[in-house]
Amino acid sequence: MSTISSGFSRFLFAASLVAGGAAGCDGCATEVDVDVEGRTPLPVGEGEGEGEGEFPGEGEGEVLLPGEGEGEGEGEGEGEGEGEGEGEGEGEVIPGEGEGEGEGEGEGEPPLVCGTESFNNATTVPPRILLVVDRSNSMNNQATGFAGSKWQSTQSTMSNVVTSLSDDCDFGLMLYPNNDASLCGPPTVPVTISVSGATQVVNTLNATSPFGATPTAEALREAKDVLDSLPTAGGTRAVILTTDGAPNCNSQADVDTCTCTPGTAGCAIGDIGSNGTPNAQERPVNCIDEDPTAAAARALNDAGYPVFVVGITGVNGFESVMDRLAVEGGTGSFYSASSSTLLADALEDAAVRLTTCRFDLAASADVANITVRKGGALVARDASRTNGWDLVDSDTVELFGNACSIANVTVESCR
Repeated sequence: MSTISSGFSRFLFAASLVAGGAAGCDGCATEVDVDVEGRTPLPVGEGEGEGEGEFPGEGEGEVLLPGEGEGEGEGEGEGEGEGEGEGEGEGEVIPGEGEGEGEGEGEGEPPLVCGTESFNNATTVPPRILLVVDRSNSMNNQATGFAGSKWQSTQSTMSNVVTSLSDDCDFGLMLYPNNDASLCGPPTVPVTISVSGATQVVNTLNATSPFGATPTAEALREAKDVLDSLPTAGGTRAVILTTDGAPNCNSQADVDTCTCTPGTAGCAIGDIGSNGTPNAQERPVNCIDEDPTAAAARALNDAGYPVFVVGITGVNGFESVMDRLAVEGGTGSFYSASSSTLLADALEDAAVRLTTCRFDLAASADVANITVRKGGALVARDASRTNGWDLVDSDTVELFGNACSIANVTVESCR
């Protein structure tokens, strides 16, 4: 961009008027100070006059001098012009328009700096994945497509998947809420992320039963703390959230205006105290807690931790909430897991995307200034994220579809 300075110039015109019979104007001479931006009446006069002058402008201008005649001037820069005329009549100076020359100084946009980064899937460091699992009471329910209850099917399916991926990923486990007799208790992290985490995840899931409500926002906030505590060196840090319901448990929600989670007669229910009886104070446990949960997902993604969202049967009717969590978490859209088979597919796909399909760039880049090649062949961008590449956040390129399985990726980006 350039900054061009301009200003107003004032011109002093000296008009010497010789009376041609006008009373009281024998040998009159008058000076008139004129602003070229305005229109200033000049003395009475008649005749013709010519004048030349230099004045700032972007071109040629025409100046009418006193009388019924005209004067013309051209120039560059600043200066003064004089003109003479005789006779009777009225004249005026009119700002001119036209062409001219000028100089200015300013600052322009710096040139783009481009660089190429190479990635080889064969040497990818195993990602560090925190499984954030909803173990709320509704997971006890039976559902079509699941053997036994949703919880029993989740136990077996997740155990099989993490075992099969144990050589490629490091796993940890967060369960929410905890079982401290509070419906909305904070999450617990019984398995820290480690190379041997898969075995511990299996053992812990098999020893856990459903309980409580769905405080997803608090779980995601604490998940960020867990991932923040890990060393910077190592594989990508990420969350795979598995839930069967819309988030709730916001004690600050307005029970008169909020939307209730499915299957509840009203949003306010008594919280259960340590003695197992409802507390006297009503809390808006069942209000859908969408905004704070989305903000927690965004905070994870902003820190470089993508959030994959798996919605088990029970999120029906609230798909837009699940999708929003996935979008804010930087992964596009949620996985709809309406059967144990689809649950396994979702968990595996999320893990594969982390191990072979996502590439963190050295700095943020504009999607219009990125070129992706694999084995030297150009890969097209696919904004639908079906088969190609896309920029999933400001500094992360992800490959989708068939493009995901090929090694030797180079990304050229300009900033």
